[in-house]
Amino acid sequence: MKKILFIVNPKAGLKKNKNFIDDAVWVFEEAGYKVGIKYTKRRADGTNIAIKYGSEVDLVVCMGGDGTLNEVIQGLIEGNVKTPLGYIPAGSTNDFANSLGLESDPKKAAKYIISNEARPLDIGDFNGRHFVYTASAGIFTKTSYSTPQELKNRLGHFAYILRGARELFHIRKLRLKIELDDKTYVGKYIFVAINNATKVGGIMKLDKDLVEFNDGEFELMLIEYPRDFAEFVRLCGQVLLQKFTGKITLAQIKSARITDCSDIDWSLDGEKEKGRAVVNFKVLHDAINFIY
Repeated sequence: MKKILFIVNPKAGLKKNKNFIDDAVWVFEEAGYKVGIKYTKRRADGTNIAIKYGSEVDLVVCMGGDGTLNEVIQGLIEGNVKTPLGYIPAGSTNDFANSLGLESDPKKAAKYIISNEARPLDIGDFNGRHFVYTASAGIFTKTSYSTPQELKNRLGHFAYILRGARELFHIRKLRLKIELDDKTYVGKYIFVAINNATKVGGIMKLDKDLVEFNDGEFELMLIEYPRDFAEFVRLCGQVLLQKFTGKITLAQIKSARITDCSDIDWSLDGEKEKGRAVVNFKVLHDAINFIY
């Protein structure tokens, strides 16, 4: 009998209840799998569980939000675990799952996982810490990790909008030097993000034709500091309309060295990462086997 390691965050998301988990387990067992459930209780549990048990099963499945998925993938990479990974999104935003078009209904998601083959997926390396779909700093970034879980569970994306609105009155300049393989950017910015997703924060979107999840490249977005609030509003409108010109830069990158950023906190898949004097980013091409 094939085995599934089912890693579940019982506190994540809008739909957490016993039936939600049982629905997925029922599908797996009907397909002939023996399911072992491990619940996360504190930060980094997903990583530790994946390292300890991931190689002992035929399939790892993660149920939770983007942060839970991040932890599990971190464990698979750290533990050099090659077991395929399936994902049942059950968070409050599920940005990465939405980018991939994954089902959030547990039965449909479980059926999709057992009916499809895993494909290679690129992962970002941020000074040795891995992230799945976004590393960002600047305006609205703090919202992703400072919004209380209870508020996210009740309001979903709207919770981020409410909390993020407060940042409009505290826009700071990010003085950065960003060195790529063939170009260097030096300037003052309000936002910087390295993404491998079409949706981030429920607000920023990229055309699906711009994003390939296993092409060895991530997308770098830079928004320069505006002259005044009116220009800030125009820049936000450009982002929403995907008009990446003028003070907005969009580039595909394989690696980057970012300096002068020791006082800037980052968000990696919605989790806080403290500022460093130097950030070294690189794409880990085809790092894991993911069902999408």
